Amino acid sequence: MSGPARLLVAATLAGLLLAPRAARAGRPSETLPKNTFLLDAAYVHSFLNHAYGNDGEHTQLIDKLYRYEPGGGLQGIIIPDARVTYQLLVLKLQYGLTDDLSLGVGVPVVLATTVEPRLSWVPGDYMWWLGRSYTEQDFWDWAASMGQPRPGTWSGNRGALSDLVLGARWRFSDRIPALSGTELRLAFATYGVLPTGRQKDPEEIVATGTTTWDLHFQGELGFHLGADWTVPGADRRLTVGLDTFYEILFRHRYTTPRGTIHPLILTLAPYVGDSYTLDPGDFLGFTLSFEAILARGPVGANWLTERVDDPESLPPLLVFSLGYSFTWLFQSDWQSQSAIWDWSQEKLWRPGYKNRLTAEIVLSLLRYGWPLQVVVGYSNLSWIPGKNCRATDTLSVGLRAPAKFF
Repeated sequence: MSGPARLLVAATLAGLLLAPRAARAGRPSETLPKNTFLLDAAYVHSFLNHAYGNDGEHTQLIDKLYRYEPGGGLQGIIIPDARVTYQLLVLKLQYGLTDDLSLGVGVPVVLATTVEPRLSWVPGDYMWWLGRSYTEQDFWDWAASMGQPRPGTWSGNRGALSDLVLGARWRFSDRIPALSGTELRLAFATYGVLPTGRQKDPEEIVATGTTTWDLHFQGELGFHLGADWTVPGADRRLTVGLDTFYEILFRHRYTTPRGTIHPLILTLAPYVGDSYTLDPGDFLGFTLSFEAILARGPVGANWLTERVDDPESLPPLLVFSLGYSFTWLFQSDWQSQSAIWDWSQEKLWRPGYKNRLTAEIVLSLLRYGWPLQVVVGYSNLSWIPGKNCRATDTLSVGLRAPAKFF
């Protein structure tokens, strides 16, 4: 039996009273009932193999590398067609301090990261002493003689912690008399991260870290204003949500590569300096969501329904959600001893935007006496083109367990 399954069985044997509203999919105004916990564990598989450039064009993740003969012409162009995969375990624990105020902590753990550079070669100028241009094999043989290996697939970050997330959500519409008894709910949410993530190894050309900046799915300090409205009629099966947000990424200091592994590509410290700083720029945007109850399911006679005042208020058997999110990306700011190098980095992270589509299905077994929900989600950034952004697609599978101890 798996760890999450043992936890759920132990909770059942302990006779925990589960809250009927504790395990909905994440509506913008959703909070937990007072004194209720919600444990959420999810496996997330993220894959990325292209980006969108300054004109919205499809482009590679890593910029082309132009290699020149010392004091001479162009040897050729290295074109990386990198593919990146992240595997994460995301643990979240929420607690209802009051009916309209919930607190939460998120613990993302990177199980593994893999980066495949997939390098190709475009020949450069004619070299008279060769009687031809450099071939790809010529270049890497020459590079090896200079102590430069050909970059291969990199794997790492096994079991590494990402940045911890602390958050809170307050449904303030409960305090507005005019909204009492209506289907409109309003909430304010905020979160901040603790910098527990790991920066990438500066000497590895295709490595990646586990910080919020490396994952690039949210900021380090965020403010959200959300609303959702249950459409009257149709047995209250459809809810529309809107979440607007502003998220901040702070400036951090990084160690400059010294070329200990890649002397021809990453010997940057002599002119960039021993370190540099990066302010990635902030996020501004909105999310529009639609939640539909596909099946409410029967309310059977079991230990859980007998402990709930209104068994019909237990989460429905099957809920499906769709979402669209637009995020405006602010200009990045790199600062080092080399203005030329700073711009070479900033031009890859100029102002832009990304369009995210999401889908989620939640199977809830609470009406059958099982304190368990199964959640499957999908997030897509590659179907709708963006600008100066990475097109990451994500699949997640998880379990949720609501509980009340007193």
